[in-house]
Amino acid sequence: MARQPGAVMTAAGLCRGLDTLYAVPPEHRLDDVDRASARQVLGCDDHTLSTLLDRGLPASGDPGEERFDSRDLFNLALYSGTGTTVPEQAFAYSLRWMRSSTEELLAPRASRFALRIACAADTCGPRPTSTLALPRPERCGGAVRDLTVEDADGTAGPSGDPGDTVTRTASQLAVTATVHTRGELAELRSPELRAIAAEFAAMDLRWVKLPEALQNDVDLVTTHGVASCDSASRYLAQLCRRAGIPAVTRIGWVVGMLDLVHAWVEVEDADGATKVIDPVFALFSATVRDTNPLLRDPAVALRTNRLIPTGLSTGRAVAEHRCADEPTAARLTTKILPAPTRPQEGS
Repeated sequence: MARQPGAVMTAAGLCRGLDTLYAVPPEHRLDDVDRASARQVLGCDDHTLSTLLDRGLPASGDPGEERFDSRDLFNLALYSGTGTTVPEQAFAYSLRWMRSSTEELLAPRASRFALRIACAADTCGPRPTSTLALPRPERCGGAVRDLTVEDADGTAGPSGDPGDTVTRTASQLAVTATVHTRGELAELRSPELRAIAAEFAAMDLRWVKLPEALQNDVDLVTTHGVASCDSASRYLAQLCRRAGIPAVTRIGWVVGMLDLVHAWVEVEDADGATKVIDPVFALFSATVRDTNPLLRDPAVALRTNRLIPTGLSTGRAVAEHRCADEPTAARLTTKILPAPTRPQEGS
């Protein structure tokens, strides 16, 4: 039976994507996806999956019972160019805001923020502690209202003068707040900074999902042309500091993104102002059609109203849990939704 034209086009795209795939190194592989689930992620038939295996797609197990690393499958699908795979469609949906006008990207925005952590074990171990990063939108001209911290015992209350994190002796911890953000568009004044931003943009990097152990690996940027949010930000910050430009990395959240935790760079420009350079937004926008061109313009610093910063740099975590004085697995839930509009008085 002849294969459908759509299946042939999908196979061709996936094969092209495989040629440029950065495969997860063997020592970091999970092999957490079976063959049937792999076909769903890639949007392909069994014949195409076998072809990909013959062409070198990493897998373990006996023929017909292979298992794959979910990150390999995601990265392969994302850059296949078919437009039909699950990762491509998910990215197109979650990043559709990148098509927004500049005015929409800069306008004041209010979001209801909720971050919760709980021990992943059925029974939490002795001496549990939970730590959460706090939203710090005031770093970017915003504000936080109604900040509340609640622990496993139900003890809740406002936090008066928040630091960068909050820690409680508890198996569970939650932080809620209304977060106000706004964007900013500024020209990069320093010729050296503009040159660095242009050099980075010309590297033609690809954002990929990476194992946690490799997310800060700056060497992957130069040796394989791939980057996570963390490694891209670290690399760009290094370039700035080597040129004598003060720069720090920052982590936080982005409203509406698949992976809510994000990283970017804050630099001190020649005019003395601190400006946000987001090296990964340009990489993301390359996967979505008709995005705002300012997201890819190396001559400007665009901080969108969707950034919610913490006070932490790359390499830190927005959530941590410990039992018996050891780091342990935890369930983390993050929800960032539009804040409800308050009704007008007298309505």
